[in-house]
Amino acid sequence: MYDAVVLGAGPGGYAAAIRLGQRKKKVAIIEKDKIGGECLNYGCIPSKAIIELANSINYLKEMPGVSINYNVDMKKWQEWKWSMINKLTGGVELLLKAYGVDIFRGTGYIQDKNHVKVNDKVLETDSLVIATGSKPVSINGINDVMYNREVLDLDHIPSSIVIIGGGYIGVEIGIALAKLGSKVTIVEMMPSILPGTDNELVRHVVRRMSQLGINVITGRKVLSTAKNGEVTVKLDDGQELRAEKVLMTVGRIPNTEGFGLENLKLAMDGRFIKTDSRKMTSVKGVYAIGDVSGQPMLAHKAYYEADIAADNICGIDSEVDYRAMPYVIYSDPEIAYTGVKGAKSTRFPVAANGRSLTMNENIGTFNIYYDEKGIVTGAGIAAPHASELISEISLAVESGLMAMDIGLTIHPHPTVSEGVKESAEEVYGKPLHFKL
Repeated sequence: MYDAVVLGAGPGGYAAAIRLGQRKKKVAIIEKDKIGGECLNYGCIPSKAIIELANSINYLKEMPGVSINYNVDMKKWQEWKWSMINKLTGGVELLLKAYGVDIFRGTGYIQDKNHVKVNDKVLETDSLVIATGSKPVSINGINDVMYNREVLDLDHIPSSIVIIGGGYIGVEIGIALAKLGSKVTIVEMMPSILPGTDNELVRHVVRRMSQLGINVITGRKVLSTAKNGEVTVKLDDGQELRAEKVLMTVGRIPNTEGFGLENLKLAMDGRFIKTDSRKMTSVKGVYAIGDVSGQPMLAHKAYYEADIAADNICGIDSEVDYRAMPYVIYSDPEIAYTGVKGAKSTRFPVAANGRSLTMNENIGTFNIYYDEKGIVTGAGIAAPHASELISEISLAVESGLMAMDIGLTIHPHPTVSEGVKESAEEVYGKPLHFKL
């Protein structure tokens, strides 16, 4: 008899199991593929690895006065990548075992809310946590294409690639491959790339993509693809694109089939499992976290929701509060935003930040959102290492801080983080290195 059975060992699932194990609960976790799920094995981690590779090479290529000759052996790089991933996922598995979590490898099947079958064994449990993640969207007629798993396992840099979908995955991978030497075309059916992201931030990425020679086609839909040596991509305006490879990145859908979810008769929210503020579903004792439980599909959201679900399973009354949920796009420059736009906002240019200039970076802005009282409500940053800067703003939002609290905090020099400080100083009219 288990206190909890967790279905899925991605970020949400393994985090929930560890949190429950830390509280001495008897826990089982079921995973049909690899510990770490899509994120650690086929998404977040390997995509950032290839982005780092591309950025490192491009940094020297664009640095004035530097001339380099280089060769990328992708087969050797892939060996390194998988060794790095295996160390990471192996560490997670050791942690699960250290906290007494029983690991079952196979496809779990929900018989009812208290019984889950895996292989030939039926596990009995008081609570059930569904953390089955998501998968890429596929479209009829769009064949001979790669998805995230395939593109991140390439054994060579393609000479050319068409990316269907200009969301964050398409933009991230497109920029990385362009820096590594691919001729990149991105097709987005919406009027602009990165739909849903503030244009004040996106415009910097558009400018940078133009510098990198990326061909961006917006407002066009892909009708079909066909492979005959190269892959031909046909658009709805009659245009045909040809490339060595085609990548499909038009979104993801939750994994809700093939494991007996229908036996629970849960309330659904479209394709997603509906949950309350405690991450409990419509069936008492059954929780859903991560991608399967709703947007946004972010690993750190899954980690957070794992904490909430684990608390409630342990009798600790916890509820979600997403007001300072950070979003990051690993583009060039990186985009990061959190909170909500207030009545007002600042705009401090990356070009006025000394540390950014030492990196040969001058595109982007630091924007802090605040209300009439000067209280920080959020921020949007397009800058080098924006992903590492946004947590300061999330903390400010969570803590109800004023912009002056950030502005009066000593930031080390020279750092990109000074851009956050000086943007905050704009609220009360005193940025040091920029005249309003």
